[in-house]
Amino acid sequence: MNKPLMVLTLAITTALFGSLGQAADIITVPLDPANQGYNDPTPAAPVAGNPGTTVGQQRRIVAQFAADLWGSVLQSNVPVLVGARFSKLGANVLGSAGATAVFTDFAPGVVPDTWYSSALADALAGTDLRPNFTDINSNFSSDFNFYYGLDGNTPAGKISFLDVVMHEYGHGLGFQNFEDEASGAFLDNTQDIYSVFTLDNSTGKRWTQMTRPERRASALNYGNVVFNGPRATAGAALILDPRTTFRITAPASIAGAYTYGTASFGAAATPANFGGAVVVGNDGAGVGTDGCEPLTNFAAVAGNIAVLDRGTCTFVVKAKNAQNAGASGVIIVDNVAENPPLGLGGVDSSITVPTISVTLAAGTAIKNASGVQAALVTDSAHLQGADDAGHPRLFMPDPVQPGSSGSHYDTALAPNALMEPSINDSLNAALNIDITPNLLRDTGWVLNPGNAKIDGCDTGIDVVDDAGIIIGANVQATSNLCKNGASGSYQSCMQAYKSRMVASHLITDQQGKQLMTCATHAGT
Repeated sequence: MNKPLMVLTLAITTALFGSLGQAADIITVPLDPANQGYNDPTPAAPVAGNPGTTVGQQRRIVAQFAADLWGSVLQSNVPVLVGARFSKLGANVLGSAGATAVFTDFAPGVVPDTWYSSALADALAGTDLRPNFTDINSNFSSDFNFYYGLDGNTPAGKISFLDVVMHEYGHGLGFQNFEDEASGAFLDNTQDIYSVFTLDNSTGKRWTQMTRPERRASALNYGNVVFNGPRATAGAALILDPRTTFRITAPASIAGAYTYGTASFGAAATPANFGGAVVVGNDGAGVGTDGCEPLTNFAAVAGNIAVLDRGTCTFVVKAKNAQNAGASGVIIVDNVAENPPLGLGGVDSSITVPTISVTLAAGTAIKNASGVQAALVTDSAHLQGADDAGHPRLFMPDPVQPGSSGSHYDTALAPNALMEPSINDSLNAALNIDITPNLLRDTGWVLNPGNAKIDGCDTGIDVVDDAGIIIGANVQATSNLCKNGASGSYQSCMQAYKSRMVASHLITDQQGKQLMTCATHAGT
């Protein structure tokens, strides 16, 4: 997520929050030139709920489906306009988005002298504070092979465009601060509502209570900065797994908990399969401890956890050589000073041993000690990706990652969350946006209560629950898609949808019957 260019706008109005009360009308406004991006005429076969017959049409359908999902979840009497385009973005950047303008002191009851993003400010004020302009600017990469289906079943090797759009629209709706982490400076020296809830546990201060140098230091304080809004905290308790910690138990000189990264290959590292004595691997060639050649100290490695250094060859080569030497697990040590530990990419179906990564500092301590014992340990009293008080952690890497630091959840969250800095294959934003609605409520958004409605008819299906499940929002978005001629008649489109939802146990038989009662009413 790249920070947008801000239009610094100060607006004063006497509108009251009481004007809130209807689903937000979020409208995607494609801005691509002819034959590009959202206007790409390349033929495409319809795919999994997306009836588009060109690449551009399928992109438009996904973008508006995401807009309808968010619109069902949030309340606003003011339409939210989202400028959307495809562009050449940086390496490994899927998309970027953010508010096009911010406002302060625009209505009674808002936090004074505090920036609010355009869409949220309009919703709270009950009027368009910047008419005839988009509220959110979004860009998506033209270099990725996106999956344009709407079913959440993304094929291997592809990335769900719906998940990416939902993530980026989430930023534009308010999941972002307006602070430069590298300098610690607030936009125009004015705090923002997101930073009101950004807490550094090391100092006990919120970012709005800090000096600029203190914020600059806090932006590097990986693992110790959280979002402490009460609703986000309550949502985290419903969603996050028990905490798993990588712990050195011996020798006493380096004993303690350490952050760790995970691998995309091999068995997932768990407390059940990762533990024991730690031995530095050596391949007897070049660096020796990089594990790029078959290990020569296999007698010492066998049955133990092998420690290897990053560099020279791929992670899967290192893990395979350790596995061939009989290692029960692998620790790969970073070769640059950074935190969090790197994620280990690669594919090799023959690798079965679990592999993790640690920072350069942690790895150096491990390699320089003798008699090291380590294990992954479950801490059922605390949450994975939250502090001991249950506040979800924010992504504060060292060094700063412009556009990612601060305005994302930490990568340590498990299960993976929509608003982490990378899109994970475990996401399904068509049905689950986890803690995000709770956090947006903390910043001022009002969620739509009750059940999904089709033309005023109550389906009996909750729009969004406390854990961020949005089945009712999906019902409303699909109804809109079917009304626009998605597949045959509206009635047949909704009947097929109902059958899929019941078969997947996402709605009950009774809810399915009521859904079709409403669909029949709407169809006539």
